[in-house]
Amino acid sequence: MTFVSCKTENKTELRKSDFILNKDYAELTSKMTELDTIKVWMNLSQCMFQGIEKLKITRQGDSIIIQPEFAESAIVGTEFKKSESILISVSDTIWKFNDFIKKNEYRLETDSLKYGRMQITLNKKRLNFMTDGLGDSAKFMVEYCNMMKNIMPESDYHIYADTEITNGDN
Repeated sequence: MTFVSCKTENKTELRKSDFILNKDYAELTSKMTELDTIKVWMNLSQCMFQGIEKLKITRQGDSIIIQPEFAESAIVGTEFKKSESILISVSDTIWKFNDFIKKNEYRLETDSLKYGRMQITLNKKRLNFMTDGLGDSAKFMVEYCNMMKNIMPESDYHIYADTEITNGDN
């Protein structure tokens, strides 16, 4: 008895991203691919204000999609409010997130057991951006809020935008 089969096996190769968070973070929006979902967690709490912002950043063709969420509390389990998604070009010069990361890379801590003022995650890899003291934390948050106000000018959550930090000298 002879069996004849016309069936051939086609193995589909899954595409894999070559974006490596620990290496490519300073060029995050330009190097990420459609296969990458990058999450940013920012603690906006300072003194009497409690707030957390989460950003989910994805790429679609030549565009970056930013999905912001915000909670007015730092308590675990607090419900996050989604804002409208923001669509910007990969070559955008208004948001300047890559510049913000480059300027603050001296704050970078790769110890996954620590939690920084800001965290960037991709899959199970995490980068923490640490601050040291109230003044340093305020400076970092003002810069972050100013950057976010460029793409979310009507935001009520970036309360530190347009704040000036001085060192107290007259």
